[in-house]
Order: sequence, then C-alpha cells, then structure tokens
Amino acid sequence: MSFSLYILYATVSLGSWFYVSRTQPRRASKSVAHRLLSLVVALHTVYILGQLLWFRPPNLFSRLQLPINAPVDRIKTILWMEAGFGHASNPPLPKDVELLLSRLAIWVNRGLFTRFGQLSLQRCQFCSSLGDYALFTFASISLQYLQTATLLLVLTTGVNGRQRLRTAMLGVLVCAFLAEGYMLTSVSAVPLPKDAQHAFMWHDNLFLIRQVLFLALPLVLQVLPPIYAPGPPSVYLAPALAHLERALPRAHLLRHTQQVIMRHPELRDRAVRWWSRQAAEGEIAMGDETVQRTAEKLGLGFTEQKSLDREDGKLRMHARKVVESLKGLFTAPPN
Repeated sequence: MSFSLYILYATVSLGSWFYVSRTQPRRASKSVAHRLLSLVVALHTVYILGQLLWFRPPNLFSRLQLPINAPVDRIKTILWMEAGFGHASNPPLPKDVELLLSRLAIWVNRGLFTRFGQLSLQRCQFCSSLGDYALFTFASISLQYLQTATLLLVLTTGVNGRQRLRTAMLGVLVCAFLAEGYMLTSVSAVPLPKDAQHAFMWHDNLFLIRQVLFLALPLVLQVLPPIYAPGPPSVYLAPALAHLERALPRAHLLRHTQQVIMRHPELRDRAVRWWSRQAAEGEIAMGDETVQRTAEKLGLGFTEQKSLDREDGKLRMHARKVVESLKGLFTAPPN
C-alpha cells in the first residue's frame, strides 16, 4: 500500500509539472498545479489516517491484554483459544509466531520488544544482538522519513509559492528523525524489572508521534500563505512604460491647466483664497512653540535663523537646497 501510494504521489507531481511547463499560461498553470498538489496532500492525509486507525504496529501484549511478564505457555494457550482449538489439541503455530515466542522466553528480549516493537522480534530471523534489532527497525523508519521528505520537496516548490519553507520543513523532519533515534538507542535503554507487569511501549508510542508529525507537516504547508518569487525585470518594464506614457501628457496638461486657472477670474479667486487659507494655517502651525520643539526632536526643524549663533532648521535647509537645485530648470534657454 505504501509503495503504490507514493508512486501515485510521483505520478501526480510529474503530471502537474508537465502541465505547468507546457500547456497553460503562468497564472493559470499555478492554479492547476496548486489543485494537484492539494490533491496529493489529501491523499497523503488519508493514507496517514489509515495508518493510525487500521495499520498500527501489532502488539501481542496489548491485543491480548496481558502483562509484559506473562509466561510464554499462557500466551500460547490464549492464542490457541483465539484460533478455536481446545486445550487438548496443540496445533503448530506459524513459524514467525514461534520465533517470537521463543525469543520472549528470554526476559531481556521483552525489553527489546518494548523498544523495537513486535515485528522486529517476529520477522528478523538474523537478529541476535541489540545492533541487529536497531538496524532492522531504523531501516523501515528511515524509509518513512525519506518518503515524507520527498513529499515535502514536492510541496515546497516555486509553483505553489512555498519554496522558502523547504529548509525549515526538512530541518524539522531531520530533527525529529535524530530525536527518535536518540529515544530508541539511549533513552529507552533501561532494563525491565523482572516483576514488572506494565512497560512503556517505546516503539508503538513513537510510531504514533511520527505519524502525527507526518500528518501535520504537509497540512501546515497548505495553510501557510504562498509567496511567489518575483518575475524577470522585463515583465515589469512594459507596465512601467505604459504608465509613463500616460503620465507625460498628464504632466503637460497640468502645466497648461495651472496657467488657465490664473487667467480665469473665478478660478483665480478660488486659487488665491485656497492658498491664502493654507498660508494662514501654516503660519499658525509654524508659530506654535510645541510644534517647533516636536519638529526639532524628530529632525524636521523648520525654524528660520534669527541670530548668528543659531542656524536654520534641518527641514528648511533641505528645502532651500532643493529649490536651489531646481532653479536651473526654470531659467530661460539662451537664444
């Protein structure tokens, strides 16, 4: 199921990339690619929920509701009773179950059961040491992390505007992998007391945490807002030139409009009244000492020099320099 589902991921991703690069314009292709990537996230979510609900790691003690120190003979008896056999008949159990029960007969292996799970003791026939069990378990865990990393690489591309999140998401995934490795190799390396009836199932609980992480990362990527990279400068030059072409005749029209205003008596009176009102309000504001002190603190002083030991405000000095630099533009050209 896992392999076929990720083949479907790859097929959908390649199809979205081909469709984006070959058939549609830029904006429309982004929309189509976003929908396809959302479909990939939806399929991944369904897959992880299926893992959490129906394909969790098997645990003999949890399923049979037995303590961790249950004898092997008792486990066999319960298994035969579940299979519908009586106490008199003793049919042979499957080879992998026999291997598991033979290993559980050794108390140290029950600690390995809690750390590396039932499947490592049941299926790994060559495992005989702690390193063998760790290698067998980390092989499947690494494959799951690799599959999720591949999915995150597909989801953090420039097509959906989330390329900036690639480093952060992969960093979270790597940290989670290192933390899980540390948990299984160091933190869980505590021998079980021989009279223990309950034990913390490290492998099963870390499986739940891992699947929740795999479920959350793609969903977080879909929730975060996209930020698309800026296009080439040529894309923005054409609109800028169009705006400039429209602004140039408007500037000429504005210059002629100002001249017409001063020639029309009614418009000239309105302009004089408006400028007179602005001058009066400006005089009142500039004469206020509180406004002058606030402007000086902000570096926008506008006071005029009244003595030799004081200079004009910074804003007034800057305005004077600007006016001096613009005088050359208004001088009449030589004949």
